[in-house]
Amino acid sequence: MFLKYIYLVLLCLILKLSIAQVYFNNRYDNFNNGDISTGINLFNGNYLIYGCAANNFSFYSLNLGIVNYTGTRIKNRTYNWGSNLIVPNINKCIINSSSYFTIGGTNFYKPDTSLVFAWKLNENLDSLEYHEFGFVNRTNQLNGIVKDSDKYIYMTGWVDSLYKNSDILLIKTDTSGSEIWKKKIGLPNYDETAWCIKTSSDGKLLISGNRRLHNNQATNGAFVLKADTNGAIIWEKYFPSNYGLAATGMVELSNGDIVAIAGKGFGSTISRYELIKLDAAGNIIFDKTYGPMADRAEAYSLIQNQEGNLVAAGQIYYSVNNSVNGLVYVFNQNGDSLFSREYAVQPYSQNYFRDLVQAPDKGYVFSGFISPIYANGGTGTQDIWLLKTDSTFCEGAFNCGYPTGIAEAELVEAGGVSVFPNPTDGIINIELNPDNYRHDVTVIKITDVLGKSVYTYPPLEGAGGGSLPQSINISQLETGIYFVSILQGNKTLITKKVVKE
Repeated sequence: MFLKYIYLVLLCLILKLSIAQVYFNNRYDNFNNGDISTGINLFNGNYLIYGCAANNFSFYSLNLGIVNYTGTRIKNRTYNWGSNLIVPNINKCIINSSSYFTIGGTNFYKPDTSLVFAWKLNENLDSLEYHEFGFVNRTNQLNGIVKDSDKYIYMTGWVDSLYKNSDILLIKTDTSGSEIWKKKIGLPNYDETAWCIKTSSDGKLLISGNRRLHNNQATNGAFVLKADTNGAIIWEKYFPSNYGLAATGMVELSNGDIVAIAGKGFGSTISRYELIKLDAAGNIIFDKTYGPMADRAEAYSLIQNQEGNLVAAGQIYYSVNNSVNGLVYVFNQNGDSLFSREYAVQPYSQNYFRDLVQAPDKGYVFSGFISPIYANGGTGTQDIWLLKTDSTFCEGAFNCGYPTGIAEAELVEAGGVSVFPNPTDGIINIELNPDNYRHDVTVIKITDVLGKSVYTYPPLEGAGGGSLPQSINISQLETGIYFVSILQGNKTLITKKVVKE
């Protein structure tokens, strides 16, 4: 009986440890010089990070590391060949099994001559196999790699075409590293670059990136295409804007819809996060932008979390002091912004996010790098940066404004809730479908980012107020972010973020 009691106690402790939230905000240096993390994957219960390291032999060498759940780097390996520049792909590597993985990248032999590679390594970061591909005497660059089954690997990026324009590079190999075919995909007189590749639920290829008229940034913008496994295009969509940014990440939803994260341009120094949703046939469902019309925001990664919402990571630039902060947005599947937050490991320096994963404890780990600005008090060298938050995107055990009731948001949206305009200069309009909401028990509550209530209707929650107001005046509130919640009884049905300008 005593042993059974001890066993139960130990089991409870193990379960408690397994669900406890973990936080860290760390820098990792390799050669007291410039280091970059371009991607992160879950691997054997740890975090596999990959990027570039600068050393005495070359500006860029392939750097791999394994970090445990506490943020401690337990393995690190740097590969450099002669004087070549070795750069890994931006998007996820391939986790083949618990014992090895495959990463893609680019080996630059000269500034204008390079080949792409697929590199298989084991859990100790030892090299197992290395294969190169591409068009000879050209610049070939790899940004994405994916495996669609146990038989084939697809790689994508870009290749120059006779130094006149760039086309999408698409390569198919088997898992032993033998090339099956390689193709250039693009329109005459246009520059195209692929950044992300996924396999779709119907066995096709989804590719996203950017397109523009040759050397014309004013026509740059996101594109998304679908191709078969022979590289033939099924459909493609192009979203030009003034100095727009690439669609760097994609998610296929359970119903076959495709969501891509990009950046809508408003001139050479201004861009905003852009979320594009298409159906499986390529029809546009929505094309939305987010954030203030201020400095340049760039997204690099998009995942779907365990709650079904979409999480995008990138950064925002501030021209006033040349600083950069990591930037996170959370959207529901209707494209409504639920939450956003900025992060830094060294404030007033340049803090970049390049990728993220959702951790086993439902928190999030963001990978990128930090470049100190000495004029702003920055210290150290350019280092790898990893940030671990909890499931509400907080860096510690405090309230950072993440709204409650998000799980019900999409259902309520479908039932008919509209909050507009957003951003607003003071007036918020709220429309509720009377068939779905009982006005006598519905409460509207507005809170600030610290969770403090700044408005409720009815004034006493739960008192009942008959017809709800069609508009609310918040012009007296300070500029910032607020959360509008719809409650019935003690249950929060939906929370929407509103920006007060």
